[in-house]
Amino acid sequence: MSTPYIFELILCVMIYALLSSFELIERNTQMNSYLLVIILLCFAFVGVARVAQPDLIAQTFAGFFKVNRPDSNGFEGSKLQPSMTALIVLNYIISFSTCVFLLLYEQSNLLETVWLTMKIVFALTFLQLINFRLVFILSGERSILDSMSAVNKQIWSFGGFILTCMALLWILNQELQHGFEQLFFIVFSSLIVWRIVKGLLLAAQLRYKWYYLILYLCTLEILPLLILSKLAWPNFLAVI
Repeated sequence: MSTPYIFELILCVMIYALLSSFELIERNTQMNSYLLVIILLCFAFVGVARVAQPDLIAQTFAGFFKVNRPDSNGFEGSKLQPSMTALIVLNYIISFSTCVFLLLYEQSNLLETVWLTMKIVFALTFLQLINFRLVFILSGERSILDSMSAVNKQIWSFGGFILTCMALLWILNQELQHGFEQLFFIVFSSLIVWRIVKGLLLAAQLRYKWYYLILYLCTLEILPLLILSKLAWPNFLAVI
């Protein structure tokens, strides 16, 4: 059995184990129906990208754990079309937004939750994309922009798969709200820490100057987290 199919088999076993460990309860609330449609749309995005790139899942898992310099599209040795890469990134943004919404929904009304979710997603996704350009402008090093963007795509691709599966289970098992809240913090924190580690290791491999490392940490990691704490820290304290 080839390596790509081994990765996919492992992923299927993991998903099956998760589904088997929960009692899936059908809920008829309108909100859950909307969220379920959104998550099924995420699975459709992954399916379309999987058809275009048969070894997509294997490439995503391999790219996530490797620390060597990736290709510009974030996938090791693959030639994934930009439109398919966009689908995978969109899957992460939507699944991440859904998890944040589920995290905050019990703490406030619908409109407040939607607005706060939008601000958090902006701080931790779109603002980071803007900061990539800022690093390039300040440093003048195109390789920094390409390398860090590729690392970010790897993290988002892997994280999107995990968060999509978790969001589906969360929607169907909201009686386990507190457990999913803790799991979300663990998964999201792990993604942030691993992105920082990969970024620093990559910078060391490429022998970037030390002030570029400080620029990377301040603009791409610390600044979004500071903005997030300003926007949503009281709400996060309420669910911890």
